[in-house]
Amino acid sequence: MSETSEEKRTNSEFDFTKLASICYRDDDPSYHEHLETYTYDADLDTIWDAYVTISPEKAWSGKMIHFHRLYNRDTEEEVFPGQVYTGGMGQGQVLILNLHVFNGAIKLQVGHEVKEINRRKKLIRICYLENSKSEGSQFITFDSLPNGKTTVTHKTLYKSGSTFRDKIIYPYFHTKAINEFHGNVSKWIKSKI
Repeated sequence: MSETSEEKRTNSEFDFTKLASICYRDDDPSYHEHLETYTYDADLDTIWDAYVTISPEKAWSGKMIHFHRLYNRDTEEEVFPGQVYTGGMGQGQVLILNLHVFNGAIKLQVGHEVKEINRRKKLIRICYLENSKSEGSQFITFDSLPNGKTTVTHKTLYKSGSTFRDKIIYPYFHTKAINEFHGNVSKWIKSKI
């Protein structure tokens, strides 16, 4: 006998229906910017397809970032580590990640929501959930290079209300986390080519 949506929410550690995203607002000048660029030896369509089809567990698992759970707002499906998931990345997905910093001495949980996947614009936009230390958005964009390679730019506009966190802590750990994410996608692409 399958559980109803209400029973699933009752049994879950999160009530995803009550978790809201806190996205970047361009009318607020208090956001900080973080920018990283990655270059791939493959064409844009191959790279785009990899980013939107890789399983969340493969994309978000490493030394520092650990996939904890995915929730799809449209279907109310929940996905856990070790579960086979072939849905790729989609708009309305809520990702809960565990971060292990200082070699696991500190464990934090962060939440993201995929707000936009736009193939025409070659844009993936992810927002922080209200339970995160920071608020804002991550913009992943894709561009073709004349030599057949592709660049992926990961721009984050964020703020937390703490100058020390925003200027010192966030840039260091965010760089490590997104390098791990993009590195996972890169390894997955190489395994497919």
